[in-house]
Amino acid sequence: MKALKALNFLVVSSLFPVMTSAAPSPLTGLSMFNKPQSSLALSRFGFELKQIPANWIYKTTSAQSPASGNLVIELGSSDADSLQSLNFRIEKASPKLKIENYVRQFLRDYNQYGFEVVQLRSYKKSQKPFVVVDLTQKNKTHRSRQVFFHDKDQVVIATCVDKFEQFDETLKLCNQAIDSIAWLKSE
Repeated sequence: MKALKALNFLVVSSLFPVMTSAAPSPLTGLSMFNKPQSSLALSRFGFELKQIPANWIYKTTSAQSPASGNLVIELGSSDADSLQSLNFRIEKASPKLKIENYVRQFLRDYNQYGFEVVQLRSYKKSQKPFVVVDLTQKNKTHRSRQVFFHDKDQVVIATCVDKFEQFDETLKLCNQAIDSIAWLKSE
């Protein structure tokens, strides 16, 4: 009995440092997933980012519906007062989807949510065709850019957001990150 207690103590005490430094769930705490520069959290969705600002962290992650495969991953400044963020929403889609048609179905919704579409551009001659939508909140407090990519059976929507006055600087950081997307080959 003493030998069993000693063995239990030894096992628990040897695991204690590992248990206390492990994250309670993926993408939180001290987990290696909590370092956006590793791109581990994004790689499971078929892409990674080669350039992420050094002071950016994962702000939130949430699976909206495991069955649908939708997921949101938000990166942004580690400064708690900053609204600077770049989030990725991944949605299931048909492999035959035309990305321009997909974006157009949402254009009228922007107005309902208080946004004005400033510019809409389509890029077809890149590795993955994509559409860029620039938005301004009607009350001029926030600006954003959404970039829609279609890859195999999913749509990746990258959204860059910040306060109206700070958006130009944030957009430079977001563009660097988005431009550094490396699409992973499927196995």
